[in-house]
Amino acid sequence: MITLGALAILRPHRTGEGFGRLFVDQTYHHQALRALNHIAAQGADVSEVLETTALVRAGDAQGWYTAWTALGDRNLARAQATKDPQSRGQALLRAHTYYLRAEFFLPPQDPRRPDSFARNTKAFYEGLDTLGIPYEKFPIPFGAHHLNAVYYPAVASAHRPLVVFCGGYDSTMEELYFFLAAAARARGYAVLTFEGPGQGSVLREQGLPFTHEWEKPTSAVLDTFLDTHARPDKIVLVGLSLGGYLAPRAAAFDDRFDGVVSYDAFFDVGAVARKDAAIAYTLRSVGLESWVEGLAALKSAVDPGFGWSLANGRWTLGKSKPLDVADTLAQYTLENVAVRIRQDVLMFAGVDDQFIPLEQLEQYKGALVNARSVTAKVYDRTSGGAEHSQLGASTLWQADFFDWMEEKFGR
Repeated sequence: MITLGALAILRPHRTGEGFGRLFVDQTYHHQALRALNHIAAQGADVSEVLETTALVRAGDAQGWYTAWTALGDRNLARAQATKDPQSRGQALLRAHTYYLRAEFFLPPQDPRRPDSFARNTKAFYEGLDTLGIPYEKFPIPFGAHHLNAVYYPAVASAHRPLVVFCGGYDSTMEELYFFLAAAARARGYAVLTFEGPGQGSVLREQGLPFTHEWEKPTSAVLDTFLDTHARPDKIVLVGLSLGGYLAPRAAAFDDRFDGVVSYDAFFDVGAVARKDAAIAYTLRSVGLESWVEGLAALKSAVDPGFGWSLANGRWTLGKSKPLDVADTLAQYTLENVAVRIRQDVLMFAGVDDQFIPLEQLEQYKGALVNARSVTAKVYDRTSGGAEHSQLGASTLWQADFFDWMEEKFGR
């Protein structure tokens, strides 16, 4: 069995002990761990990921793209040469994961992004088809635009709640299969995944940016789904990453949801943005806002995570100036919304979460004064679930999630 300690033979190490990280830089470590996270749902393999990360230096977006694209190409070629349908389908799902990782650090307007995205989505659906995994893909009318949804029917006709699942700041609808849909289907749950404004193809192909009023796209998705499907006895809404804010925001305004899950608990996105932009706000207060762009460029050059986050914010929020990004994110708070939440609530948190301060968990719990019940799960480093969205520990948080589902909504 190959573990992360195998990195010791790929990179020099001063004492010979095993490694706990794939990169010293947190953002690059997190994205490589994101690929490993999908192993449980057949979306990656250990040695492939380790060998690929050994070829990349943190901060080298071009080298990252080249290495992960090559890995995707190898898996696609393997799928085309494989006769066994199970092996072929798994290779296609791995190709999807690696192509998706490849584009992650590219600038939003990089001309290679559309092709990379097209390759990852094509490999994903071909993988599902090859493996015989049933799904329904359909558009959702949304004003002058349309959203997209994928419904995975339950394997058996068990009377379990429908799980509705949305992503966050950088996720795609297809990737949601590996985070939760595959595991839920294996347990007899039907799952409805969707991409809203600021996400996936809705952003890339229609240019529709995020909205903090997530109840609008979520209600549109549920309305369209229920037009052609029987209404389940219970419906539970789950939000990943930024979805930890988006999902409870939607549930606060839609009583058709019986439960809501913040994976992880994101009570106040604006507070994080204000803290990160503290110097920029100070410059604006003394009339030196013209300096902010230069300061942001300088920080981006030395901090890959900051550079990616700012670029992604400009793109997904439809803003051009750094402080416009921070000002917009100020709207993404549950402070005056959580009081409306009356469902059963489950929230997750990791002690080493790079995006969400742990104290937001307590803020969120304290604000849920009208919730039917509130359950919180906090994971430390020893558990393996300390990272944002418990990356690399999917079986850990899923065990708690499905126990909670059974406790609150069991037959």
